[in-house]
Amino acid sequence: MTRRMPKYKRLTIMLLSFALLFSLTGCEKGKSEHYQTYVESLISANYLGVYSEYMNCTKSSEEDADAMYLQNVSRLADNLSAYYGLEITNDDVATSLMTLSKSIYSKTRFEVSPAYKDNNVYYVDVTVYPMDIIRNTNDKVLAYVQDFNNRVAAGEFNNYEKSDYETSFASGLILILTEACDSMTYRDPVTIKARIITSKDTFYISNDDFRAIDAAVLATVDTGSPAESTTEETEDVPSDEGGELPQDNEQP
Repeated sequence: MTRRMPKYKRLTIMLLSFALLFSLTGCEKGKSEHYQTYVESLISANYLGVYSEYMNCTKSSEEDADAMYLQNVSRLADNLSAYYGLEITNDDVATSLMTLSKSIYSKTRFEVSPAYKDNNVYYVDVTVYPMDIIRNTNDKVLAYVQDFNNRVAAGEFNNYEKSDYETSFASGLILILTEACDSMTYRDPVTIKARIITSKDTFYISNDDFRAIDAAVLATVDTGSPAESTTEETEDVPSDEGGELPQDNEQP
């Protein structure tokens, strides 16, 4: 029943595996100054849970925008659970993990430049400040795992049901991350040059650019900078209706 140490490369893999595809929901075509607002609203809706500009831009409902945000938060919760090897068998722990994920994303810091032209194509520069919570809690997590293993070896959990044992471990780890979230630190900023793709009726940014933004939001423990996406390129097709929620690894 001994708990293994976390495998710190796994988080990078999970984040890339669950890269978001919400960039396909675009705004009605307009003046170039709208491009900056669109990208800002897209990031704010997905990570901060702030929807007003996104709803105005994409004509999405509040229900759709909220569902999109919660789907993104759930992805982070799943990633953290897989990364740390948690088995969530208790509703209270599941709720705590979702609350933690919301708290982490609420600390997202970014800036979007005004749109500019480069060879007749519009771009915006998205500067992201990668959150360093994973690396900063590394030592505490390792110490916690070692202490938990010692408690297991001492027989403290001999009479526990497996679900109670897993709940005990998960609760302690979530507490470490929650406390670290209150004093979030950041790595050096990363800038993504995001291309504005225009079609007959809409404009939007590509999957690859949004993946790059997503990868920069949360830094990994074993790299000096956030991991770059290595997922295969997918065809970018604007959605017919604003706010539509895509399924995992599928076009909306």
